Amino acid sequence: MKRPMHKIIEEQINRWELGKIKTDPVVEHVNVVTISREAGSRGREVAEKLAQNTGFDLFHHEILESMIETSKNSRALLETLDERGMNIVEDIVSAMVNEHHLWPDEYAKLLLRILNTIGKHGNAVILGRGANCALGKIDALKVRIVAPAGMRRKHLQKTRDLSYDDAEKLMHSTDANRTAFVRRYFNSDATDPANYDLILNTGFLSVDKAVQVIQCAISAN
Repeated sequence: MKRPMHKIIEEQINRWELGKIKTDPVVEHVNVVTISREAGSRGREVAEKLAQNTGFDLFHHEILESMIETSKNSRALLETLDERGMNIVEDIVSAMVNEHHLWPDEYAKLLLRILNTIGKHGNAVILGRGANCALGKIDALKVRIVAPAGMRRKHLQKTRDLSYDDAEKLMHSTDANRTAFVRRYFNSDATDPANYDLILNTGFLSVDKAVQVIQCAISAN
């Protein structure tokens, strides 16, 4: 049975609160990974497998959007850092808005605060939502998952039970929407290779191999 999203968020807050009590260990490698992906490239599978292997928390679209909705009515999510930490997050958000000429509407500010709060806590895999752009001030490994268009379409056909034409339309519309999202909220190009540390082609690499490469990159930093 699928757990309610509010329960998942409560559990996350509790893990963060528990982490504040413990003495922070010396971090010897990157402990935040952002994953951007093309539609049908199996990027979500890579993110899920990476979180499973590393023990990191996975933050995907549904969790992030629920966190944003929750934070509109409660500051609990944004108060899980100490006062100094929160000031750092606020400074990061202000710098992002000013440096990149972002439109600071309520959603954009909450998204930036949530992503940077996650980034400050660490031990996280963040899937999508322009996290690679949002965490410019935090030491994170920024990954993009790509694959040949034909392979991506076939994957969508199989996993979504779609016709050739419907899978093709879904692939292009999803990519366009993701690109537009990053452009709107971060004034950046989601397809620009310069915005990533690592680009992996799952047309060549299996999900397991892609995860292995990312884990090697984590350890090397």
